[in-house]
Amino acid sequence: MDRQRRTAIHRELAACAHDPVARALHTALAQEVPERAVAEDTAHAAAAARAASQRRRAAELLLLAARLTPADRPHLRLDRLAEAAREASAAGSATLARSAADRIVAEHGTAAQRVHALLAVVDAYGQDPAGTRPLLATARTTAADDPALLAAVELRAAVQANIEGEDFARALDHARAATELAGRSRTVHLEAAALTMSARLQRVLGRPDDATSTLERALALAVPPARLGIRNSPQFLAARHAVFDARLTEARALLLQLLPAAQESGEAEDLVDLWRSLAEVDAGRGACRQALHWSTRAADLTAAVGLSPGPAWYTAALAQACGGSFAEALRYATHAVRASREEHDALYTARGLWMSGAALLHTGRVEEAAVALTEVAALESGSGAADPAVLRWQGDAVEAFALSGRPTEAHDLLERMRERVGPHPAHTALRATLTRARGLCRHLDGAHDEAAELLADAARVFVTLGLPVEEGRTHLLSGRVERRRRRAAAARTAWETAGALFEHAEARPWSALVDNHLTHLTGHAPAPGASPRPTDRRLTEHELRLADLVRAGATNQEAAQQMFISVKTVETVLSRVYRKLGIRSRTQLAAALAP
Repeated sequence: MDRQRRTAIHRELAACAHDPVARALHTALAQEVPERAVAEDTAHAAAAARAASQRRRAAELLLLAARLTPADRPHLRLDRLAEAAREASAAGSATLARSAADRIVAEHGTAAQRVHALLAVVDAYGQDPAGTRPLLATARTTAADDPALLAAVELRAAVQANIEGEDFARALDHARAATELAGRSRTVHLEAAALTMSARLQRVLGRPDDATSTLERALALAVPPARLGIRNSPQFLAARHAVFDARLTEARALLLQLLPAAQESGEAEDLVDLWRSLAEVDAGRGACRQALHWSTRAADLTAAVGLSPGPAWYTAALAQACGGSFAEALRYATHAVRASREEHDALYTARGLWMSGAALLHTGRVEEAAVALTEVAALESGSGAADPAVLRWQGDAVEAFALSGRPTEAHDLLERMRERVGPHPAHTALRATLTRARGLCRHLDGAHDEAAELLADAARVFVTLGLPVEEGRTHLLSGRVERRRRRAAAARTAWETAGALFEHAEARPWSALVDNHLTHLTGHAPAPGASPRPTDRRLTEHELRLADLVRAGATNQEAAQQMFISVKTVETVLSRVYRKLGIRSRTQLAAALAP
């Protein structure tokens, strides 16, 4: 198609377009020579596209606006090109960002404009760091001896090294250099961002106290989160550290404080990271339906704006394993691994493999689970990451190794973790998962009494931390131990306790596992429409113990402490007792249980 015909078509499309952004796009494409009025209209349309979260379209319009800006306004043309580079970066379009950067260089932009355009290209690669090192080298050369520009380059180098996941110590070196340069240039927002990245890396490298101190320095600078981008702010990292430490109530409060600013800005990556973190928190605290809600929103927005899908699919797998189905968890995890491998993202490759291994483990495919979790171990070992609490895959790996006939590997991993996991409060949840895994190993070794004690210890910790799904998993395993000890009543009690926890959390795949165990224990499943068995109306040993405590005057909190379960579990079991007995109050309970 020749140029004249193409121009005519764009004019016709502009004339019939109802959407003002589309009309401006076709008008600009039909304009062959610079024209101030058309350039202004195109720039306004770019602002409208940005407000509608159409970042790629905004970048395209700004590139057109720059082309149509008259030659006697070179500064405005360069400003529009710089803005186009930022919008392309936000859209994840390295091609558009590179086009803007090349034109800034060709039109003799300032060193700052050239450096920031190159960094926009680096950012546009997202989770794919391939090819960014030459860009960073060029940006570093262009920055010359300007400390503020060099700080920005070093910060991007730290981010890219973190994404690559192969050398966190090198990433920390870059972040420290950025901190020093930003401080020297008195660029407060850059200093806050560099300190935040340093704290993130110190945590990964197994230095939680240093990370806390560095994060406090970043927070003390009082830079508004929106100034840095919510996901890059010290406030967001404080929430993430609370997630790592299983301080989920605190983490949720911090995340919800940040959500309004992210919604107001409409920055897709900020919203996705917040929703993903909220999904992780709610899965942990036993709000499985809400976790699915957050993960769905994150996945939908990721797809809508074209972000790297690996992180959102990993979170979807995690939420599905909590409240959806293990089959869906495996499907999402498989997608996450494939996408992350394609983008050379070692961090989310490892996370996706963990979710794959967990889903396979929980569905009895233990050999495949062991293979996936072995690769997670190799990826973490090669990265130099030293804080095992950041990604708690180790307990699942021990269980997979033990159940797949690889006891030596299971015991070796437990011993390595014994050396790495100290008494620091940040490792409390991880220690509990390892205690549970050790309980399984002792059970398989024939030491059933010791296994029961280890599992009881783990359950008590999960109660304290407020992790009902993990507590339920522990009772589920306790039931298997009791069944092996030929203590059917104790096994039933353990499984019913797990079932109550899962029911309250709406942890559907886990509830299905409990039902399966109870069906095997009784030898048959109830037929549809069959009359209730006598035990359907009688209290179990577990329910009767709770009822006796309540009848004697124990509060829900006191009963939870004496039975080593959570208050939520007490509430759920007590409601079931009331239903079975046809009563509604504690006073009626005392009468119903009177001799």
